[in-house]
Amino acid sequence: MKLYSSPVAPSPRKVLIFIAEKGITNIEVKNLDIGKLEHKTPEYKKIAPNSRIPALVLDNGEVILETTAICRYLECFHPEPNLFGDNADEIAQIEMWYSRISFELMMPLMHGFRHTHPHMSALENQNNEFGLAQRELAVKSLKYYDEVMADKEYIACNKFSYADIQAVTSLQFLVRLNKIDINDYKNLSNYINNIAKRPSFS
Repeated sequence: MKLYSSPVAPSPRKVLIFIAEKGITNIEVKNLDIGKLEHKTPEYKKIAPNSRIPALVLDNGEVILETTAICRYLECFHPEPNLFGDNADEIAQIEMWYSRISFELMMPLMHGFRHTHPHMSALENQNNEFGLAQRELAVKSLKYYDEVMADKEYIACNKFSYADIQAVTSLQFLVRLNKIDINDYKNLSNYINNIAKRPSFS
């Protein structure tokens, strides 16, 4: 298998962390230079028509796009350590939290970055007003999740899961790019620092 990745993007980093947690060693990693628009080339669009990274090319030539889909596929063949839940309650809780994080926290942070950061002007049709509004929404979500993590080590099921990978990688990447200081959110900051100590995050 071959994973098309990028060292500077959060989505492929989630897959790389997932692979490291699983101890999977039979996946070749091919890094693309986003700055040079290597993900926009005709060659890569044959693999990923939407020009998105990551993309996992299977040994039979089939392609799996989207971070969560790739991780779910790998979980089927490498079920331990379990990262998506091993009973109905865990599966539902982990699904709920990584979905909530995606839409309530990651999306407004991402839009804030994409629509206000000068370096994104070549890649996005920027709407500064929209970006600033999304940043305000992100701040509200950060306050909420800071309260959620007040007495938690992990965000779901009292164990490390895909929901933590989703949360921490997104926060590490997107908070600073929105000119927000994560240290203003003590519980979230402690949570990020503790999860980031895992070898898979290095």
